[in-house]
Amino acid sequence: MENYTVLPAPYTVGPKAYESVGDYCKLYGTKAVVIGGKKAMAAAGEKIKKAASAAGIQILSFVWFGKDCTFEAASALEQCAEVQEADMIFAVGGGKAIDTAKLVSIDLKKPYFAFPTIASNCAAASALSIVYKEDGSFCDFVHFLEAAKHVFIDTDIIARAPEQYLWAGIGDTYAKYYEVSISARGEKLEHYKALGVNMSRMCMETLVEHGEQALKDNKAGVPSYDLEQAALSIIITTGWVSMLVARDYSMDYNGGIAHAFFYGLCSLPGFDEDHLHGVVVSFGVLLLLLIDGRKEECEKMIAFNKTVGLPVCLSDIGVTVEQVASCAKLMVEDEDVEHYPYKITEEMIVRAARELDR
Repeated sequence: MENYTVLPAPYTVGPKAYESVGDYCKLYGTKAVVIGGKKAMAAAGEKIKKAASAAGIQILSFVWFGKDCTFEAASALEQCAEVQEADMIFAVGGGKAIDTAKLVSIDLKKPYFAFPTIASNCAAASALSIVYKEDGSFCDFVHFLEAAKHVFIDTDIIARAPEQYLWAGIGDTYAKYYEVSISARGEKLEHYKALGVNMSRMCMETLVEHGEQALKDNKAGVPSYDLEQAALSIIITTGWVSMLVARDYSMDYNGGIAHAFFYGLCSLPGFDEDHLHGVVVSFGVLLLLLIDGRKEECEKMIAFNKTVGLPVCLSDIGVTVEQVASCAKLMVEDEDVEHYPYKITEEMIVRAARELDR
């Protein structure tokens, strides 16, 4: 058997999560640079400065990451004097900001710590950057051997973020269970992959249990237990699963028809700009379940989608059966369905879309 090492990101969570910055960051030096989004740094900046000061860590600068996670943006940050001088990088914000900071961290061989300010994706805990081209179109997936040294999740900051991010994060996260479990079906799994596949169930079950109340608490700005559980599922559980089931990049179980459905629809003019990724993916799960012959499970998730306002029919995402049919070829050619226990056809997608549209 081949030797392997898997290192999921550890985390601290709660309204006082940043108070533990010194416990984990001082091991790597005394100077940090913050890279993040403008709104994110405004939301978390004072807390980060206070925590760093208490730990004897100097914040050299707060640097805006740019508009998108691009190789060009990362390269520009790498030329920044404060970034070069820093012992470590504090990545603050949402997925694009954190993913950009990861690229800088790897290129400059500096440790990074993640401070997610929204619960919309697993970027803070995953070992992956989704890179875009300068025109905003997709460029590449960049995989890393390690995730962040530590993730600090301040639930007070998460609770005050716009609820649309949590809403989309719920849809994107529960899809992980269905896509991973189907992609890995019938496979002989190494221990770490089996851990990831079995853990993926929590991506769905936790959100079905806590998602509705978490959204209400987010709207009220309350860092409740339900909000904490939802945030952990979206950021940590999904990040760990993502890393475990893709540790061998030649056999990645992360993909599935729910994501292929979204990326296929992005060929429609303006679709990507007008729709939140996780919202459309949640409808893609319903499609996935019908294609997989699991009508009862599909009904269960339709009921859940209704409780949190996620889509249950094509009109909820503003497309028609005919438009789905026009994009179906791109969906079946998407790399998310390259490793699947059976061949996905255009006919399967259109038939399932038509059934859901009824």
